[in-house]
Amino acid sequence: MRSGAFRKVDRLASETETDYLKYERIGVAFARFCCREATLSPEQLVGSSACSAWFAAGHDATRKKRHRIVRYAVGGGLAIIAVRLATEPYPAIIALMVGWAASWVIGITLRRGYKSDEPRLETLIETATPEERDCILSLDEFCRRAASGRFGVVERHPDGSRRELSTDWLRCFAADGGKLLVLSSDPADWLMIRRRPVPRGEILIDIRGSVASTEITSRTLIDIEDAEQFDAKLQWLLGRAGGNGTKAESFRKVLGLVVAFRRPEFVGKTFEVQKEALEKEGYGRSMIEKVHAGIYDPFQRFLRTLPLNEFP
Repeated sequence: MRSGAFRKVDRLASETETDYLKYERIGVAFARFCCREATLSPEQLVGSSACSAWFAAGHDATRKKRHRIVRYAVGGGLAIIAVRLATEPYPAIIALMVGWAASWVIGITLRRGYKSDEPRLETLIETATPEERDCILSLDEFCRRAASGRFGVVERHPDGSRRELSTDWLRCFAADGGKLLVLSSDPADWLMIRRRPVPRGEILIDIRGSVASTEITSRTLIDIEDAEQFDAKLQWLLGRAGGNGTKAESFRKVLGLVVAFRRPEFVGKTFEVQKEALEKEGYGRSMIEKVHAGIYDPFQRFLRTLPLNEFP
């Protein structure tokens, strides 16, 4: 018979394995974050132009890094020569000139090293379709959320072992080139990211029920399965809709309707049955239908005025 200690270890291992079942390949997780089909690749979502721009920026950053190394070497060599000249019987002006050249080379290299090579989002969305525009903005949000630790991020090694990425490892998502972690499945491409360390194994992510700010609707709120997560999101929204204006009151009314749709007595009932019950409570038929479909414009317009980058 197995001891209590062994049973506890088995239970913990089982719980850990169950937790890992929530993790998906990073491309699939991004598609779900954008509320798109999981079969769509990140390149299909953001568009080939934006994808190419991020890859080109990564290649440029790598090339510039090699150039910086060369310039540092030149600057260091000039500095050594300046020191040697200062100790030899040469005019001091020669050593000063060489030393000034060394400081200029090193200084300009340092200044250029801080310059970001990341393409501007405004430029990328100019030529993108509306759907690509939303996904481009969502990719930026996805990487920022991953870097801040709001997702579960795991690295899976070839031998099948897994490792939760710590804060220091997650910061590469927000660095220049960090979007390549999503756009490419080749770890060699991740070496173009300007921050270290970077993962070397397959990346798995649990988005923890989050959706992109561009995809938040009354329908996505109704469909949230985790009750605690729904409550957190609801309280966040109510906390930012406390005004007495017509728009704020309408927003709160829609949130009340969202809560009503989630009642236990509505589980398994058809939409027609739900609609009939809610109409008796004073909700308009048109509002009920549009809120259920996630296309109620007054709600969506008010939602866009909120700081959705802070949405839990």
